[in-house]
Amino acid sequence: MRVARWVLTIVAWTGCTAAVSAFSLDRAGAVRDTLLTSTRGDPGPGPTVSPSPSPGSPVILRTPGGNVIAGCAGDQVRVQYLSPAAGFHIENADRAPGPESRVTFKTNGHEVRVVVHCAADGPHADVTVG
Repeated sequence: MRVARWVLTIVAWTGCTAAVSAFSLDRAGAVRDTLLTSTRGDPGPGPTVSPSPSPGSPVILRTPGGNVIAGCAGDQVRVQYLSPAAGFHIENADRAPGPESRVTFKTNGHEVRVVVHCAADGPHADVTVG
């Protein structure tokens, strides 16, 4: 009788432990999916530009692949800083001053190509997500 009680106790304990573990793993997967969705986000319509305090001041051009900080001197654009978004890296970049500058941010299966040029109101980015 005592052996049967111990066996029943061990079976009950094992079942409870398995149920708690399964719940924890399921919950961890849901949290992971939520975090990935919130950090990757939707590529959206295109870049946003921070307000420029004065002509020629650098601005932050935000894209799905990362940020580009650029300024203009006349029609010449100068990229000062590149910051890839989480999970992206800089595949290639042309940071030399000129009429336009190009950068490609890349991650597994996604590529964001950015062409920065100067307009009357400062730097602008043309973004292609592929």
